[in-house]
Amino acid sequence: MYRPLKWTDGGTPEVLPVPELNFRNEPYVSGVMARGCSADGSVIYGSTWDNLDYGMLYWKDGKVDWVGSDVREVRTVQIENGIGEMIDYNIVNGMICTAELTNISPNGRWLCAAYAVDTATEGMHDVITSKCPAFFNTETGKTYIFDEYSGSARSATDDGIGFIVNSGGASGYVVDIESGTQLGTTEQWIYDNYGITVPAGYIPV
Repeated sequence: MYRPLKWTDGGTPEVLPVPELNFRNEPYVSGVMARGCSADGSVIYGSTWDNLDYGMLYWKDGKVDWVGSDVREVRTVQIENGIGEMIDYNIVNGMICTAELTNISPNGRWLCAAYAVDTATEGMHDVITSKCPAFFNTETGKTYIFDEYSGSARSATDDGIGFIVNSGGASGYVVDIESGTQLGTTEQWIYDNYGITVPAGYIPV
């Protein structure tokens, strides 16, 4: 099993707590990995690593919780198991991330990733997952979902400026998280604020 560790200079490595069950409210298969942290180490984020599930969680003030816990939903449906039998399967709406290292603002106020929605297909033969960018405020516990975009949120500033990358990584946008206002493409925002011309696409910050 993978277990997240926190190693402080001069200290003893600390095994971080994890939720009792995995992203789908089932026993763990492989475990949990820590992925990144705030500049002072007070907020850490990571993801589950079970069967292509990347449920995003975070640690703050000695406690663990799911990122986007206010919008997370787990529902049990019946789907076909491939040999004609119907079985119970948990589908989830929740925030996910993989191995990205930039999904946190410097002070840990904002976490960002993709909000994933599972849907059982007609006839219950399969489950499809759609994704859109989302940001989570670790101080208020509120999630901001940008379902008008595809892809995922990749980073944020402490004052709530968010950076989105579209599916495929061909383009990126900058948004004011709390108001939902688009501030321009990534390259236009960089030019407007820093006078630097960069290629089209997105830049992880």
